Amino acid sequence: MLTDNGRALENSVLVSLPADRAPDETALKDLATRLRAAFPVEEGEYQEIIRRLHAKLAIQMDTGVALTSETYVPWLHAKKASIEPFYWQRFQTFLQRREWPPRVISTLDRVTDDILDLLHDPDAEGLWKRRGLVIGDVQSGKTATYTALCCKAADAGYRLIILLTGTLESLRRQTQERLDEGFVGLDSSGLLTQIKKSRAVGVGLVDSRKAAGVFTSREKDFSKNLLNALGFRLDAFNIPVLVVVKKNRRILENLERWLSDFNANQQGTVDIPLLLIDDEADSASVNTNPSGVDPTQINQRIRALLRLFTRSSYLGFTATPFANIFIDPDTDHEMLGDDLFPRDFIYTLDSPTNYVGPTALFGEEPRFDILRTIEDAYEIFPLRHKSDLRLDSLPESLVDGVFSFLLANAIRDSRGEGPTHRSMLVNVSRFTAVQDQVASLVHELLSKTQQDIRNYSQLPREQALRNSSLARAERVWSDEYADAGFTWATVQRSLLNSALPITVKAINQRTGAASLDYAVHKESGLRVIAVGGNSLSRGLTLEGLSTSYFFRNSQMYDTLLQMGRWFGYRDGYADLCRLWITDEAAQWYAHITSATEELRDEVKRMRQQRATPLDFGLKVRAHPDSLIVTAQNKMRQAKTIERVISLSGKSPETARLKSNTNSLIANRAALTRFIEQLKVAGFKSEKSTTGSNIVWRGVPKELVASLLRDFDVHPLNITFQTGDLAKYLGSAMESKLQNWDVAIPTSGTGKSVSIGGVTMSASKRSMVDDQNGMLVVSGTKARVGSRGVEKEGLDITEITRVEQEFRSKSPGKSYPDRIYREARSRPLLLIHVLSPNEPVAGGYSDEIVALGLSFPQFDDSDVAKRVTYRVNLVEWRSMLEQEIDDDLPQEEDADVG
Repeated sequence: MLTDNGRALENSVLVSLPADRAPDETALKDLATRLRAAFPVEEGEYQEIIRRLHAKLAIQMDTGVALTSETYVPWLHAKKASIEPFYWQRFQTFLQRREWPPRVISTLDRVTDDILDLLHDPDAEGLWKRRGLVIGDVQSGKTATYTALCCKAADAGYRLIILLTGTLESLRRQTQERLDEGFVGLDSSGLLTQIKKSRAVGVGLVDSRKAAGVFTSREKDFSKNLLNALGFRLDAFNIPVLVVVKKNRRILENLERWLSDFNANQQGTVDIPLLLIDDEADSASVNTNPSGVDPTQINQRIRALLRLFTRSSYLGFTATPFANIFIDPDTDHEMLGDDLFPRDFIYTLDSPTNYVGPTALFGEEPRFDILRTIEDAYEIFPLRHKSDLRLDSLPESLVDGVFSFLLANAIRDSRGEGPTHRSMLVNVSRFTAVQDQVASLVHELLSKTQQDIRNYSQLPREQALRNSSLARAERVWSDEYADAGFTWATVQRSLLNSALPITVKAINQRTGAASLDYAVHKESGLRVIAVGGNSLSRGLTLEGLSTSYFFRNSQMYDTLLQMGRWFGYRDGYADLCRLWITDEAAQWYAHITSATEELRDEVKRMRQQRATPLDFGLKVRAHPDSLIVTAQNKMRQAKTIERVISLSGKSPETARLKSNTNSLIANRAALTRFIEQLKVAGFKSEKSTTGSNIVWRGVPKELVASLLRDFDVHPLNITFQTGDLAKYLGSAMESKLQNWDVAIPTSGTGKSVSIGGVTMSASKRSMVDDQNGMLVVSGTKARVGSRGVEKEGLDITEITRVEQEFRSKSPGKSYPDRIYREARSRPLLLIHVLSPNEPVAGGYSDEIVALGLSFPQFDDSDVAKRVTYRVNLVEWRSMLEQEIDDDLPQEEDADVG
């Protein structure tokens, strides 16, 4: 832990360095040595400061990529000289004092300039409106981005900034606190009734010459009655005004009514430039009602607010953009104006290099080994349990998770981290009553463990380990943290001061917004085990999160990603983080990670083609995974849905099979018939030119379609609809789809199997029966096929070419299979004959057959060249937990006075 002089020296070096590039070793040490004269430190601390500086300076962030409409006209840089950057410069200084890496601050400056320039010039006269979307990562710092944007928008001339948070007061309160620090400069607690007594916070301590106006506070959402009592009017403020409100129909209606009644002109409109920032824009804001029906309530209210202003910019922020892209850009409601489709621009943010996100945990090459499998929770928390579930005990895996959190605290203290916030997440149920029981049981466990730590942790090792709690702690340390840099003797002694401050809190609508208030513990740091559901899933940041226990049955993109509170920045303790999760959930996360990365890559490719947001929207809607989002939106309103899907350059697989024995036997029989049909048609198997795979070349599409037609998959394998695919191939006129290569990948070391007279070596795979009649192939991985399997069908020269091209653009990365799809001239059918690591489906132990398709790129801009998928939502509803937590706020709960 650094001394005061040490912190001053480190900060002085960071502020003095150039922001646009990293210094070399000599320049860094020369500067640090000169400044050391002003801030004397011991040699050991000096060397630690040099190490910390190297770590911070290695962190960097790239600027994002934008798709813009044809009407975009840049304006910001021409006005730079006339804009006084007061709010931005003090926020920039605030970030420097918070020890943000210089290159990250520099990039944030450029990124927010880019986004502000995509909005409209606030000084422009006449009627105008802009609609845009910023795509970031979960827990990646979107709040800092839109705080910086608020500062720059205020500097540029936006008079009113409305920030919509999620639907929960706890999130609104946390967001208000951060905007108080980063933009307003005053503590909004009591601000609306005691204006002169408000204390400076955050940027207000940097420069207090002026603040921003604020019509909401940490204690209270928007209240028209209070503003009227205070006599507040927008035209009475010569500084920009901020309003932070949650997405609640009544509150938004009251905000609209106050603006209309007391701030509008004779035409009934408000003639000041508005910036409306919609955080978590995919939650509640999107209209999910069918055509011909009035829009959903929150969607109506947001559009009504925008319509009230003659000059407005709407900017959505999200990490899960599928739903926002599905908004119909041609929707126009007579009273509400156009919908919220980002017709003017879409901007993708890049995260800093120290961000621990989905790719780092669930990508094909994860950077961290933090996943731990939950296998013992199904009996205690049945996947379809009700609110009256009674609990008597906790799963042993959750008990291990609690001990892991205690140990992580001890190690972080031993590393000299200081009084920082530390959190553990427990999310096992959508029901408040069940969450409260879990919190009570965890509290009981924690209290006993803390008492044992008090009584035994300072004893010699042999005596201490006679106690069951200390013995369990030692066992978990040995399993998880033996290589974390400290002996058990050191950790054991540290537990007394590290574990005793830990508390347990249930975080849900019943416990109220103040149940998790880190600000109150700013000096000492809050150490908390947070137990909850939806309240932990949307935007709320768990500070210093190191341990997570997640046992939920969701199949939906936005739900899963937003529940991933474990994503974020873990500098100094990333190696201590642990996530307990089921194999099935991990597999879904891997799939989502792949799909969202594909979306981001698509933005970059379309940027090079000068495509517009509308072009991107059409592309996303044709993505196979769009079915999942569509199904979620229509789950309650329809029995079936249809979507026209593009297969160009795609690689769907049957990662989800039915687990019943009859289905598995039928799929093997379908493969036997297919091989026999190949023989009858005169096709002979041959060895692969790239390995030991068994290959048939030039197989007509009709034979491939016959196998697909006979193959049985689980309904939740939504991107591989065998019947629809067979029908599509049968009528496909695209020349590239007429003849196929067929390959059976072989491991070379697996069990020898004969199917249809062809001998092959089965590939070993882990498989998970999800208790839902579904067999998930490959466990936590998103792919059935191994990496590189899609190069089959290409000659060696072509493989070498595409790999060299990829290596030149992405040195150090493994070859993704998409580069082989992009190079192939005809499609590939992959038949995976798999040997389960353990018997599945009631003891079934024979080989299991799974399929994969690898489509070349072809022009399917004509919708007639695409496949139509049909999904039975009645079947879906019978299988899926409805992920609507009962701790969601009710409309009548909102304080709208």
